[in-house]
Amino acid sequence: MQLVAGMLSFLHRGSAAPAMPAAPPCPNFQLVSWRAGARTRREDELARWHESHGG
Repeated sequence: MQLVAGMLSFLHRGSAAPAMPAAPPCPNFQLVSWRAGARTRREDELARWHESHGG
């Protein structure tokens, strides 16, 4: 079944319309990395809060 699905997706890709170009990034968007040891977003936010409040 997977073989058939793969063949169909290959055939479908050839007839697809060209993809839209990606939109330019938002000027207000800032990518940040997680703090070391943070396993969740909440832990990362707490670590950032402690850093900014001298703690």
